[in-house]
Amino acid sequence: MKLLSSDIKTKEILDWKGTHLLNYQFSACSMKTRIYLNLKKIPFTSHQINLSAGENFSEWFQGINPRSLVPVLIHNGEVHIESNDILQYLEGRYKEVSLIPENMEEEIKDLLKFEDDLHVDIRNITFKFLVPRFLNKGKSVQPKAKNKATLNGELDFMDDVNRNFWEQYEKHGIKDKDASRSLINFRTALEDLNDQLEHNQYILGSELSLVDIAWFIYTTRIQHANYPLKRLHPSVFGWYERLYANNLFRKEVKRPLIMQFVLYVHSLILRLKRRSIEDFLLDQ
Repeated sequence: MKLLSSDIKTKEILDWKGTHLLNYQFSACSMKTRIYLNLKKIPFTSHQINLSAGENFSEWFQGINPRSLVPVLIHNGEVHIESNDILQYLEGRYKEVSLIPENMEEEIKDLLKFEDDLHVDIRNITFKFLVPRFLNKGKSVQPKAKNKATLNGELDFMDDVNRNFWEQYEKHGIKDKDASRSLINFRTALEDLNDQLEHNQYILGSELSLVDIAWFIYTTRIQHANYPLKRLHPSVFGWYERLYANNLFRKEVKRPLIMQFVLYVHSLILRLKRRSIEDFLLDQ
């Protein structure tokens, strides 16, 4: 999704030359975009936007992306948002190392749309089973910037949708019924993926594609949340292990030791309380 220059209130970026990525180290969509850029060998300048500190709600950043989300691609002064749209835009500009197999453009577009439709589900799983709620307490929602950006000349309702999610999360956390529904949606999607990968090296056959990158990030996230991928979907697990062996994939999902320790302790507490992913799966 390309923004109009009139949507941009932080005017300085319109003069930026080359390829710039506004991203956050631990954002799933940022990881996906960085893996893509590295696989394509596209040189880019990384600008870290610390979501944990609320930098995405600053007037400077909201003057770039009205949705207060990363990543944002700035390519010779043009601003593109939404990670899958960014990947497809870049694929059209950089033909070397194609990640859309020939004559599969529409199929990949549909599969990326399906993956994107699961974004709320992966968010529910992440904040129910992976990230301790106290880490986000009081940090999830920041006041709107006074000089709020627009999308195609209009105020963007998606920013309000996202803010409503975080407001509800801060008040109530992720409700059990929402977590259960998201696990069902993911398990169903992974069962279909497992069927495809029983006889294929990659999701669409013998060639690596954008869809593999997108699902690599999802499977990383749910495994970090202790979803039993190897037991329930062995072909998906084997595919994941092959991609993880590639350092261009592995380095982007690596977690600092302190984060691993905090999340490990959190997972132990969930198990003791019988509130882990395994417990929820047993109830389905």
